[in-house]
Amino acid sequence: MPRTETTNRTAPRRRTRTQRLTDRALALDPGLVKTDGALRTLVAVPAGMAVGYAIATAFGLPAILGVMIGAMPAFITCLVIVDPSTGRTAARTGAVLVPFVVALAGSIALQPLRLLELVLIVVLLFVQFAAASWGVWAADAAIVGFAGYLCGLLLPLPETSVVPLGLVVAGSLAVTIVVRLLFRPDPHRALLRTRRGFVARGSDVLEAAAAVLAAGAVGAAADDQRARRRALRRLGRARDRYHEIALTVDGMLAASGVDADTTAEELHRLVFDTHFAIDELGRAAGALVEQGAPSDVRHAALRAVTLVLRHGGSHGQEAAHTLLARYGITASAADDGSRTTAIVRRMAAEFADLRSAGLRWRELRDELPRHGAGVPFATPVILAGGRPAGAVPVVADAVAEGPWRRWHLTASLRTAVHAAIAVAIVEPLALLLDGSRFYWGVIGVMIVLAGTNTTHERIRKGLHRGVGTVVGGAVGIVLVHLLGTTHPWVTIVLVCVLLAVGTYGFGGVYSVWAACLVVVLCQVYAFSGTFMDSLIPMRLAENLLGAAVAVLVSAVVLPIATRAVIRRAVRRQLVAVRAFVLALVGVEDDEDDEADAADTTEADRARRDLRARSRAVDAATYQLDAVLRPMVRFPTGGPARADARTRTSLQAAATFAREAAGRLGSAPQDPPAALRGAADRLAASIAQLADGIVAGPRSVTSTAVWVRVGDQLDEAVAAASGRRDERAIATAAHALGRIDEALALLADRHHATVVGAMSVGPGIIAV
Repeated sequence: MPRTETTNRTAPRRRTRTQRLTDRALALDPGLVKTDGALRTLVAVPAGMAVGYAIATAFGLPAILGVMIGAMPAFITCLVIVDPSTGRTAARTGAVLVPFVVALAGSIALQPLRLLELVLIVVLLFVQFAAASWGVWAADAAIVGFAGYLCGLLLPLPETSVVPLGLVVAGSLAVTIVVRLLFRPDPHRALLRTRRGFVARGSDVLEAAAAVLAAGAVGAAADDQRARRRALRRLGRARDRYHEIALTVDGMLAASGVDADTTAEELHRLVFDTHFAIDELGRAAGALVEQGAPSDVRHAALRAVTLVLRHGGSHGQEAAHTLLARYGITASAADDGSRTTAIVRRMAAEFADLRSAGLRWRELRDELPRHGAGVPFATPVILAGGRPAGAVPVVADAVAEGPWRRWHLTASLRTAVHAAIAVAIVEPLALLLDGSRFYWGVIGVMIVLAGTNTTHERIRKGLHRGVGTVVGGAVGIVLVHLLGTTHPWVTIVLVCVLLAVGTYGFGGVYSVWAACLVVVLCQVYAFSGTFMDSLIPMRLAENLLGAAVAVLVSAVVLPIATRAVIRRAVRRQLVAVRAFVLALVGVEDDEDDEADAADTTEADRARRDLRARSRAVDAATYQLDAVLRPMVRFPTGGPARADARTRTSLQAAATFAREAAGRLGSAPQDPPAALRGAADRLAASIAQLADGIVAGPRSVTSTAVWVRVGDQLDEAVAAASGRRDERAIATAAHALGRIDEALALLADRHHATVVGAMSVGPGIIAV
């Protein structure tokens, strides 16, 4: 056994406070996507203000008007327009000049026609939501056009001011383009920052694993038991966050805007392998504690984890040797077939894999070109608020396949209908509350429906809006009384900083954005001479009115049952698991036949390995979690109890798929006929279960059958005896058996007939 004393001779890796803070920022914001957006806003908004001020002064318009109109297009384009290509970003930014100016001029011209003005708000808001499915150019025009219409609606201006205001908008967009060209992101640095944030989240998992191992005493005092449970919960949260950032990074790589090549595929594999190794180490640490491993075993594992934390993943091989050496002198090592021994060996293997992944990261970092399209990570692209898509594809499925499918309804069109009806209801109510600021109710509708898909998400966003308005109003009122209108430069700096901070929180904590926006509005109202302390309670009331009406309308008009959405989320994950099961024996899913016709080269097929299929299962798990969040948690569990059981079965299947993908990488060549037959049979059972679940509980009758495949898997393991890939066949059989076991429980809970018994032969268990 190699000596491990080198650990004591190697200086621990020490990080300064600045490095630790940087790692934390990168972990919270992979690739600094939100930070870059905040910095763009911080530079572009004051530039737009300056241009607006200069043009307004030159044409004799009020300076405050030029500042406000100059800030709006700069801010809205920095918030909305995010594109991998700098050229496309500039083009999209310049293209919104026309819809903004036309909408602004139209709203000024319609000021005498109050009724038509109100009706047009309904139409524009409908178009804004419907345009989400018409492409990015149409979506940009609709969003910016609505913002321009509101600007003209709120500012009583003569029609003669249209030309100078149009020049203000053009100048603001021009300086915004210049700012975004000057501060365009560096693809190479973005990739390295993303990798660093990913590693920082992995360190969180290892630190939580070390805490679990240190607090894992069995039979200890009550306080120690509580500490153990807290440590296990912390580990679970760390693994969940690490899982989310792994999906985020993988999605950012896929959405980089650059054609995939061998380097891009290598990055995807490295993200998967690193995630798998660290997650498995965390899972193994929790398993040692939960099964009551002796203290000497836990200390051996703790020493190995601590070594990697202190010296980095490059010492993974040394950590593996340390773990095996220390475990070898414990009494538990005498039982070679025990679960504890299997867990320790698995940890040692993952430590070694972690070192290999770290070395590959370094090699790839040195090989990446510094500039140009050769970098397979052009710029971070916000996928869905900077996170993996949650309920969006599930709701799209529910709309396309639900009771409204005959109307060819899409998710965006459904939301547009909700927005139009909700605004038509809110406008007269808001006019009764405060006729001069009825648009607050309209904004309440818009913010609740924008970026949300389920009732839970909309209620949660409405509450965030309320909390942010209260906090921002309290701060804004205090600042207005402190600053007044005698310190305009201080106010301008404050407004720009708050807009940047709000932009950062927009994709994460929405209440931060709402609070910053309200503080800014307090300053604007103060300089316009219309500020009163009662404005904030009135704004809160009208915003919540709009939010409440929007939620009620979305629940009543073109309704989609929550249970139906959940069933489709379950179906999506089962379909992903089925594709993985078939890929495990080298068979492509039927849905990929068309793609295969255009992609028949051996190299292209090799790139579609098991990791990609496993990632699809993980993404479906994330989507399922997004729609399973209850609005109210009942003490007795209620429907959430059944949902939790379903989630447990599907999460187990996802874990087994990830484990097989991490150990195999690609499907075994020429698998035994029994293994292929077991995979086909399991895939057929999964397809039947998925169809039954999505059809609803009344459609799942005793005719739905789940056939267990244990006997076929035993035959496959026996047939592989003596082959060079015997262990790979055994690993694949083990994964199929575990997936079969997890989903058979799900099938039984959904009243399907489960036939056959899962074999527990040594050929499947001892992997």
